[in-house]
Amino acid sequence: MTRITVLGAGNGGQALAGDLASQDFEVTLFEHPQLEHKIADLKKSKTITLTGIMEKKGHLANVTTSAEEAIKGADIIYFLAPSFAQKPILESIAPYIEDNQKLVLMPGNFGSLVFRSYLKKIGNTTSLKMAEADTMPYACRLEALGRVNIWGIKQHLSIATLPGNQTETFISQIQQAFPIQLKAAPNVIAIGLYNTNMILHCPTMIMNAGRIESENGNFRFYGDGMTESVCSVMEAMDRERMFIGEALGIDLLSTMDDMKKLYNLEGKTLRETILNNSVYCGHGTDAPTSMNYRYLIEDVPYLLVPVSALAQKLGIAAPTINSIIHLSSVVNGQNYFETGVGLKELGLENVSVEEMRTL
Repeated sequence: MTRITVLGAGNGGQALAGDLASQDFEVTLFEHPQLEHKIADLKKSKTITLTGIMEKKGHLANVTTSAEEAIKGADIIYFLAPSFAQKPILESIAPYIEDNQKLVLMPGNFGSLVFRSYLKKIGNTTSLKMAEADTMPYACRLEALGRVNIWGIKQHLSIATLPGNQTETFISQIQQAFPIQLKAAPNVIAIGLYNTNMILHCPTMIMNAGRIESENGNFRFYGDGMTESVCSVMEAMDRERMFIGEALGIDLLSTMDDMKKLYNLEGKTLRETILNNSVYCGHGTDAPTSMNYRYLIEDVPYLLVPVSALAQKLGIAAPTINSIIHLSSVVNGQNYFETGVGLKELGLENVSVEEMRTL
């Protein structure tokens, strides 16, 4: 039997663990030791219930905060947690990684490049097979510990290995233990650029700052927050993102076309397409209550900043992306250009453009 470990016990991690466990896979769910208090009851029950469009119940083999316990003997390791959790979680499992284990970061947000650099730094030569996906399979929210409401499930995920020439083989090895279709992307840089969360989330946060702070999140983030003017800024950012992809030989869908494909939607404009997405617009108020929220504190330093750095290396102007990074920095009182992930952290500082194309 395939042994699966899911790293991260948030909404996405619990959703995937519960879904796979309901299909009789042997699943271990891991959470960082600092968050042990949040999963205490789940460690006892080892049961996850999925509601919404999926009515399932999964019984886990184990729930643990021990990295060694989680990693030992696992065939496939799925990471589903915010990007700011990649460093503490991945560094905690590094000593226990075994040859030929398969690690998938969802979303990757260039994390495999950072982890590869870390493994090299500590002298770890284990033959770990790493891949990134551009997002996670589900649109979901935690109703309670061990109970996840699934609003929607994507048609497919794009995935790429590091290096990219192993992707097709990797997909064939894990597809039977993954809930939706996996499609090969050119490389992990493409996967980072595929993630349109940075286009959807970041300008909407900045342009709705007053509303977020005064209304305490009492509006629909997608349905009410993504107005025509906000969508115009998204589309300007999107053009810059697509220019970067073109320079690297990566064919990127627009955010509108990506949303249509993932959720089987129709729409003549980005605004219309968003409104037609019942997964995000059909369940009432859901906006953040603070600007110190993952739509900024994750998507800006771990997506927009590396994308901006790529643009600079390629000689591509990205004024709208850079403006959103700057405003996010001002709002949250830190310089994301300095604290975010740059080319040095990705191990790409001295890599040529041609080498990046064949990564």
